[in-house]
Amino acid sequence: MSIKSANKYILRLNALLSYAFKEGILNSNPATGLMLEDKRRDDELRKTYSEEDIQRILVNLPCSKDRPERYWIPRIAMYSGLRLDEICQLYVDDVIKIDGIWCFDVNDRNDKKVKVESSKRTVPIHPKLISLGFLTYHDELLQKHEPRLWNALSWRKDDGYSNGFGKWYRIFNRQFVTDDLKKVFHSFRHTVADTLKQAGVQESVISEILGHTHKSITTGRYGKRYQPSVLLEAIVKLDYG
Repeated sequence: MSIKSANKYILRLNALLSYAFKEGILNSNPATGLMLEDKRRDDELRKTYSEEDIQRILVNLPCSKDRPERYWIPRIAMYSGLRLDEICQLYVDDVIKIDGIWCFDVNDRNDKKVKVESSKRTVPIHPKLISLGFLTYHDELLQKHEPRLWNALSWRKDDGYSNGFGKWYRIFNRQFVTDDLKKVFHSFRHTVADTLKQAGVQESVISEILGHTHKSITTGRYGKRYQPSVLLEAIVKLDYG
């Protein structure tokens, strides 16, 4: 069992025994302090997708008018680095144009949520997504007055709109892409980060695209957000052939 999974069970057990302790059923909570420390580096928890993995994903993704999210969400992830939750919860009006550049507006309006404050950002839409017809799909939804990009996804209090799609993608990933357990949907973010890093993109630019806090005081505290044109210059380096 992974450390993450073990800690989930310990956390639930701790909550149960904590309640028993407060009610006087137990004299103490024996689950206190049992959480396991994960000493692995971030790059050891998840792997990037290889070029072969990406090609298998692109070849096997279904194209259905009834479930357009299965075609678009993985592609958006590999060409933007957005988190699964961030893509699944997108509204039609979260696709905006800034200085002539189409972008995804990641925000916590309506029933949406963001992981941290720095997650609120605008990420340019990769030209590849536009050439594949994403803006045409977006226009069709506008004409139908649809509020959200993926109407087949339902909202849950615990995990927003991503639960159903996440379950489908896990099956798809193992069936058509890889049996490596460290390669999951989140691997798209690692792939984007690594691809941009190897292309020589500044760390602060990568951080803003991924919604991470800038480590540098100069760029993080005093510098304003990058213009969409600067981010787009980096985004176009995501080329999978």
